[in-house]
Parts: sequence; C-alpha cells; structure tokens
Amino acid sequence: MHQHAEKLLQHPVDHVTTWLFDLDNTLYPGTSSLFPQVEARIRHFVARHLNLDEDAARIMQKQYYHTYGTTMRGLMVEHGVDPHTFLDYVHDIDHSALAPDPALRKALLQLPGRRLIFTNGSGKHARAVLKALDLEQVFEGVFDIHAAEYCPKPNPETYHRMTAAFGLDPKTTAFFEDSPQNLETAATMGMTTVLVHCGPGLPPLALFPEQALSAYCHHMTDHLTTWLEAALHSLNRNP
Repeated sequence: MHQHAEKLLQHPVDHVTTWLFDLDNTLYPGTSSLFPQVEARIRHFVARHLNLDEDAARIMQKQYYHTYGTTMRGLMVEHGVDPHTFLDYVHDIDHSALAPDPALRKALLQLPGRRLIFTNGSGKHARAVLKALDLEQVFEGVFDIHAAEYCPKPNPETYHRMTAAFGLDPKTTAFFEDSPQNLETAATMGMTTVLVHCGPGLPPLALFPEQALSAYCHHMTDHLTTWLEAALHSLNRNP
C-alpha cells in the first residue's frame, strides 16, 4: 500500500455518500499519452484560428488557461470562438491510448453511494474516455462544460450549478481532482477533497513536504486505485 494511502486511515471518510470525480488525468494516469493529444490539438486550434506560429500559440494557450480556467473560455471571451467547434476539434483524438484497469473498476463499484463525473470537457469526450476505460456503467451521471454553460472549474458558480443539477450535499461529497486550484472551491463549499497527483512530469507526492501542499487538499495520492482500496478498508473496518 502506498505511503499516502496509509495516511488516509487517519482521516475517516465514513460521512461520504457521493463520490465525485474529475475525468482527465484523474481516472487515468497523467502519464498516459491521451491528454497530450488534447493539448496539442488545442495548440493547433489556437494557431490556426489566431494565425499564430506554434510557439506563440503555446503561450496564448497557457495564458488563457491560467486567466479563464480553460483555453476555450479565453477564446470565447476574447475572440468569440464557438465552443462546439472548439470541443469537436480538440477531442478528435485516439482513445486507444487508454486501457481498462480492472482493479480501479472493482474499487469504484464497491464505493457506497453515488458515483459522478464533473469535468471541464464535453460529455462526448467523457463518454469516450469512460468507454475506453470500461467504466461506462460505473457512473450515474456526467456534469460537463455544456451543462456548466461554458464556465469552467474552478468558478464557484459552476460548482453550485453542478451540486444543484445532481442534488448533492457538498458536506457528504468527496471530490477527486488532479488540479489543486479546482479543489479549493470544493473545499470552501465543504467537500472532502482528494488530490490525485499523477500528472505528466510531476514528481511523486512522497518528494513533497506536506506543508508545501495546498491547504485545500484534505487527502493526497499518486495512485487512485490504492487510495480507494485504503478508503474501502477503512469503511469496512468501521461500518
């Protein structure tokens, strides 16, 4: 069992009745080649639409992401880009980069309560990812960027819209994300937060001093399946 999964046992999750998951780089490892495909197509879209070279497009892509939460939102606000055109282009990728993880599927199915997806991507992309991971039947619903009216995480308005759509109570919800800034809003609302730290190029959590990690990340793991198995062990030990 991973070091940080062991620490979970010091923080009970027996109050959780809703398990809310981000999609990309959370339900599959950030080391996968899938999301780099998306990022490359975002960069190509920016370059083509704004008539920029690749380097300038990369800078603009990151600038809009940090300013608006997603590059798409920046393109919508600054350039009037149609979100459907953008999403159809950037999500036209090869999902064969993903493979089912039977241990993850088993752990997810054993979680007591509801299992939901909250993503800044499209529902079409979410369904394709879940199909590739053999998780289509695991989740009750998906709240996507269309349902968010193109206002991405971490905007609080989107979280309130999501909780209303799903009818969930933040205080009994655990939210899993690879982005610390997206966990801040969730924690402020009363959710239990889990940082899934497995993005590309990131060092393992064990190398981070705990005080340097966000105060909004109640739990942290570099391996989602191991964390879930530890949570289930804790729940079964304290029914």
